[in-house]
Amino acid sequence: MDGFNPKAVFTIAKKEFMDNIRNRWVILLTIIFVLLILIFSYVAGGQTGGEEIFGGMQNTVFGLMGISSLLIPLIALILGFSTISGEAESGALYVVLSYPIRRIEVLLGKLLGLGSVIVVSVFLGFGLGGIAIAATVGPESWVGYIGFMLLSIFMGFIYLSLSICISAYCKRRITSIGGVLLVFFWGMIYGTVFIAILYATGSSIEDFMTGNIPDWFFNSVVFSPGDLHQTAVMRVFGMVTIDAMGISVTIPEFLSMNPLLVVHLIWFIVPLFLAYFFFKRRDI
Repeated sequence: MDGFNPKAVFTIAKKEFMDNIRNRWVILLTIIFVLLILIFSYVAGGQTGGEEIFGGMQNTVFGLMGISSLLIPLIALILGFSTISGEAESGALYVVLSYPIRRIEVLLGKLLGLGSVIVVSVFLGFGLGGIAIAATVGPESWVGYIGFMLLSIFMGFIYLSLSICISAYCKRRITSIGGVLLVFFWGMIYGTVFIAILYATGSSIEDFMTGNIPDWFFNSVVFSPGDLHQTAVMRVFGMVTIDAMGISVTIPEFLSMNPLLVVHLIWFIVPLFLAYFFFKRRDI
């Protein structure tokens, strides 16, 4: 087998995408994203007290961020958790590797094919929802909204990379499920863990309410792709200060867009390299 074969990558990617089309994943996710956008925009419109049915792009996105930071990772983890371990267990991966194809081509093909499910779903779902909002309240904050969609796709690819890494490491499908559940629940409890550490190191609820928070607490955002995503979205909309529920917090300058994107890339690339390392050493 000679050099890297892009056609083999495309063939694997097409198969993964078409399998998910047949399973109606794209249609289901698109409907979910459209409904989420419209529901949160409707809630945001009611909070403004105006006559419009829907709220603006920025208010909609800020209301949606919490649930999208859980839903998109969950979707990506579900898509990727059995892509190596499950197919190895069923014997399907042995059939694929019996052809003149490299493991790196299989890995990248699966990543691109499954990632395309997220790309199409986000662009269709959030895009159609955004068009409906723009038709009602006007296309304000469109640049920020497009940035939000791109960052949502990026977050999906990060969790897809993590799930494929876990699948490449685990020998069985059931252990892959346990691995991705740990990753998902870490994203859910991350904030609680670091707030507990903050209080344990001498800070009080008054410090938190007034934004008197040490730099290490802000730096800890790099340990959670979901919180990293939310911080980047705020930056995309030009938001510097968070004022909500009596809390006023200013995002520090060192969490500007460029460093945030670099950390996003690290979260994506490192698991992908590890996935290839584990997959290459795997005995099929």
